[in-house]
Amino acid sequence: MKLALIGSMACNVGLACAVILLANRMGYLGRMMVALEMSPLGLPTDTLADRPEWQEEVKNQLSIAQNQRYKVCLFGDSISSGLGNAALGQKTFNFAIAGMSTVSQLEQFKMLTAAQVKCGAVLLAIGTNDAAYRSTDAQFVQNMRAIITQAKTQLNAQTVAIIPAFFSTVEASHDPSLAGPLHRVNRVNALMRDVATQEKALSMNDGLEALFEGQALKQTLTADGVHLNPEGEKIYREALVKMTARLD
Repeated sequence: MKLALIGSMACNVGLACAVILLANRMGYLGRMMVALEMSPLGLPTDTLADRPEWQEEVKNQLSIAQNQRYKVCLFGDSISSGLGNAALGQKTFNFAIAGMSTVSQLEQFKMLTAAQVKCGAVLLAIGTNDAAYRSTDAQFVQNMRAIITQAKTQLNAQTVAIIPAFFSTVEASHDPSLAGPLHRVNRVNALMRDVATQEKALSMNDGLEALFEGQALKQTLTADGVHLNPEGEKIYREALVKMTARLD
């Protein structure tokens, strides 16, 4: 009887661990950690930089990237982090972490600067979570300007390019626990285009159009309405390779 109970508990623990690992890979774990701190309006704000899990992930990146100089550095959230490093070309590094917004991006930059990480070009795939987290237009614009400035002055980037925030499916956009509303993503993208023009950064979306139908993610390219399935990741990866080639 005791052996059966112990076996059942072990199976439950194993299942829980598997669910947590899957949630982290898909980006939900980062979002759930942020959502633990809710605003009076019921919307989460980005507190990732205060979480030990996020700090440990950045430290793992720095264990590889400290004192290194890369041709292209990619920054973003779960949509980009799932691609890994291998397929992005030589001398590139994918610094994307699930749950990231412009708030935690600035904190990540501080840690990279202290570790003397340098990037010839910076590719920013940020903004998708900003559309869901609590943030005003003014705060978002201020953050984006600071990110571009720090990429140039602290990471020594000669070029900074911005990828539009990703739309979810229409259905997922109606669930605040999954994604920001489509109109907010559209507003974030408009603000990013304005900041890019003002701060002399590039706006790039080469090949990304294939992922969307108008202002919504194609149902055939996602399993959950937010994150890309293998077919969607293939399209996104190919688009990123082309963008990084342009930034050489």
